[in-house]
Amino acid sequence: MVVASFRGLDVLAQCLQSLRPQCAQLGAELVLARRGDEPGPELEAVAAGCRLIAAPIGATLPELRGAGLAQARGEWVALTEDHCVAGPGWLAAFLEARSSDVQVLGGSMGNARRQRATDCGAFFAEYGFFGAVGPSRGPGAPPLITQANAAYHFSVVPQVAAWACEGSWENVIHDRLHAAGHGFRLVPGARVLQNLTYRLGEFCRDRFAHGRGYAATRAAGASAWKRLGLLAATPALPLVLGGRILRAVPPPERRDLSRGLAAMLLFLSAWALGEAAGYFRGAAR
Repeated sequence: MVVASFRGLDVLAQCLQSLRPQCAQLGAELVLARRGDEPGPELEAVAAGCRLIAAPIGATLPELRGAGLAQARGEWVALTEDHCVAGPGWLAAFLEARSSDVQVLGGSMGNARRQRATDCGAFFAEYGFFGAVGPSRGPGAPPLITQANAAYHFSVVPQVAAWACEGSWENVIHDRLHAAGHGFRLVPGARVLQNLTYRLGEFCRDRFAHGRGYAATRAAGASAWKRLGLLAATPALPLVLGGRILRAVPPPERRDLSRGLAAMLLFLSAWALGEAAGYFRGAAR
């Protein structure tokens, strides 16, 4: 299994602590893809027992994922990130869901940081879509699966790694795999918990940047009129995306919806502004 890592070592230590017993029980190798820009002894202590893959300084998250996947071995390769804590039986749930007609497995996301409204809102805005409850992108599209909680059959791992190393995010990668006829399966029992605390302004900037990047990818090669049409729809995005999240949120997380609702809508608005900026820039060209 692969952990993509660029955050603080304290967060990474909690992630690896949740994974080591499961890997030991199932005989799985633990591969850590980490940016090579920090002191050796501290990282080596935290990453004891892992096969460490040093990615280039400044590597993006997709590039970290790709670097780890490119070095992974096994019939199935699970993938997560350093800010996630695996629930009990996470890897076992993926293994139980295997079948010959499926090459991509997706687990469900939970929240380990429930005390603050900002953290709850950030969780819903980023991971509320990934409740592993069914397709939410309409007919003909693959189910929503985050690479913070996914597993791939060895037959597609090299291609997934190559696309990720090129900078592709999971929505692009999974659309390509689905178009090529590969099978997908949601595994609600394979659950990981996001374990970060967030700052309001910092995460708004993060959502804006991701929304702008998403718009740039989505509208690449589109006509100015199509970009303008997409731009015109962005004011409705916070409510549209919020509705999708409310339908997808798994039952264990619903108790925090009232606490995190206002922050979630703020973060979704930041995403919508980012999308608008991306479409406007393209249309202006």
